[in-house]
Amino acid sequence: MAKFSRDRFPPGFFDLPRDAGETLPLDVITGWTTSAQTPEVARTLLGPRTLKGAVVSTDSAGLTRLTRERPLIEILAMVNRPKELIHGYGRAIGGRGIGVWAADNTQMFYQAGIAGERVVGMLLTAMDHLGRECEVGIGMAAHLGEFFELGSGVYGPDADRVETVAEEHTEGGELVVTDDLVRRLPDLHGFTLRPRRDLAAHYGGVFRVTGGPRLEGLEATDLKYPAPYSSDFYEGLSTYTRTRRDSVAPRPAYQELAVVLIERESEEPDVPEVAVLNDLALTAAMKRIGGTLLAQLEGTEIKNAGLISLYTFSECRAAVEFARAFRQALLEQGIHCRIGIDVGPVLVFQLGPGSRDIAGSAVNIASKLAQDVGEFGKIRLSDAAAKLAGAKGERPTLTFTVSGVELSAYDV
Repeated sequence: MAKFSRDRFPPGFFDLPRDAGETLPLDVITGWTTSAQTPEVARTLLGPRTLKGAVVSTDSAGLTRLTRERPLIEILAMVNRPKELIHGYGRAIGGRGIGVWAADNTQMFYQAGIAGERVVGMLLTAMDHLGRECEVGIGMAAHLGEFFELGSGVYGPDADRVETVAEEHTEGGELVVTDDLVRRLPDLHGFTLRPRRDLAAHYGGVFRVTGGPRLEGLEATDLKYPAPYSSDFYEGLSTYTRTRRDSVAPRPAYQELAVVLIERESEEPDVPEVAVLNDLALTAAMKRIGGTLLAQLEGTEIKNAGLISLYTFSECRAAVEFARAFRQALLEQGIHCRIGIDVGPVLVFQLGPGSRDIAGSAVNIASKLAQDVGEFGKIRLSDAAAKLAGAKGERPTLTFTVSGVELSAYDV
């Protein structure tokens, strides 16, 4: 995998305008790229940004099929209530939301002083409520470890572990916990734990929680999760979620856009702190590459976070041209990436100066094309995007099924 070294890259490769600090910690990036880049320097830079405790990540199940059957506002309403309840129950025991919850996944942090049995008992209580009230199934993963909070997210091997397990290896209504969290439970904890042996080789000990004591007396009152929406949009969405009356539904300004999702290869975590900072420097490089290319094409940067960059274009041909140029720019520095492109109605949310987020089926499909069935070095287009870009061959490169929906992909 790619190894960061400032000597490998041309001068100014990691330089960013000051307004990039809205989304990236420029002081940390500059401190790292201009330093001797030793483990000691990495630990000094990340020390004040280190969290010790539990992170709970969640993901929705079956949305790919639903996004093809229902309007986007209904999908937003369907995932809104689970996010409210996850936030409300988490806040009730002292947790806090991490990042911006624009998509269907969430993340909460619980400091080390919050007992592990309270976290697990709360999650079972929340899962019961979700099962009674919510149409969308939610999978949850909880892990106790050390996390580095940078920008609007958490990073590091522990963050990767819990996020990946939640997003790729849970199903609706399933709660799993890692062995690190289990070791912090009292001997007579009362929870029923069944090992997920299918995950042991890659993720260590992971256990499905199939029963146990609920945390009684909790009230999910702080429902307003870290959303990308304006106050008016959020209130309208919450009202529509409760009533499903079209008369109170927000009237969002949908845009028909091509979505480009780029995932680059990651650093090998020989020293976790070094790997995190190397990845952060490469995220800055991706932002700089994207900005340079966008000056020549009519597109918009949505966000750069971790290994992922997201862009939108009004024309699919421009999206493909951008993707090819981006791939080549990274390849010239020995960095590989995989790219997915889809097109469809999306909502773009303004979070602040130079900061945006996005929701819509096209984002989900582009992610599947890049991350689920993608290959490093390849650009994969959906059937609709390939048709609009004039890149649809007689036969697709591959077909795959997500949530019971068969999708086609074309390489360009």
